[in-house]
Amino acid sequence: MAEPQHKRAPHTDFQIMVFMVSLCFACGLLLSVVAYTLSGPQKEAKEFDRSKQMLIAAKILNHAGYFQIESEGGDFVPATFDPSEKILVKTEGEPPKATEEQIKEISELRIRPLLTNKAGEVTTFKAQNLTLSEYLEDNQKSGYAKLPYKLFYVILPNEAGVAEESGEDLSKVSAFVIPVSGFGLWGPIYGYIAIAPNGDDVIGTTWYDHGETPGLGANIAEAWWQKQFYGKLVFQPSSDGSVDLPTTDMGIIVVKGKVSDVYSDSPKSKSAVDGISGATLTGDGVTAAYKDSLTPYRDFLIKVHKDG
Repeated sequence: MAEPQHKRAPHTDFQIMVFMVSLCFACGLLLSVVAYTLSGPQKEAKEFDRSKQMLIAAKILNHAGYFQIESEGGDFVPATFDPSEKILVKTEGEPPKATEEQIKEISELRIRPLLTNKAGEVTTFKAQNLTLSEYLEDNQKSGYAKLPYKLFYVILPNEAGVAEESGEDLSKVSAFVIPVSGFGLWGPIYGYIAIAPNGDDVIGTTWYDHGETPGLGANIAEAWWQKQFYGKLVFQPSSDGSVDLPTTDMGIIVVKGKVSDVYSDSPKSKSAVDGISGATLTGDGVTAAYKDSLTPYRDFLIKVHKDG
């Protein structure tokens, strides 16, 4: 005669609850460990991308990932990194693509973060007892333009020995890079604008973080659109060509259509760029971002302009 089979006791609600809580706790712990493990590499990747974008804005690196230097004629020509002299040198033919290590080294050699106040006075993070990483983390989303001490970067010249320079002597810099932020059609947009030592001429610009529509507003991040900023003026001239530095509007205007149709060859065209078809609202957001981000730096740029 077969022995009777023992039936398993049904799981109680309490046991099921304990299992679910334990599973959630284990998953949460696993995700926390993974996030903590990846936080370091993610932070380094963001820092690298910021440096890379500044080099692109300053035309030290092009959008394709190649180094370049300005020739005597004003054109930008291919360059390679000379590890012995720690400088970029002109090269003939097709240069090798810049490596991540070379980009990091050039960034460390030539980029210096500094601060300026409302009066345009320049100071350092150390002098203000501030830490760059904490400053960036606390203010990156809201922007730096309205802070008591506003962030900007100086780009040191392509010369041997620049690693020893602090960047505080503004007469020795080749460009100023100012962070730009605002709102496009779908959300926040972040970028940089590089300005020549005279505090007025634009060298280049980048938009590296945005959520704009691919093929339309997202074109603000494309090289073909950004190249038209070179040589534009951040202090907007009036219709008669005069510029009153303390009062004139600042920034670059993204027009609806083409600059040639809107301003023809009037002085105002010197601070305007062609818009992107089908992305008028993004263009308006970019215009506002340049104005709002650059105007608080007015006294600093005036000082630079006059000293220059």
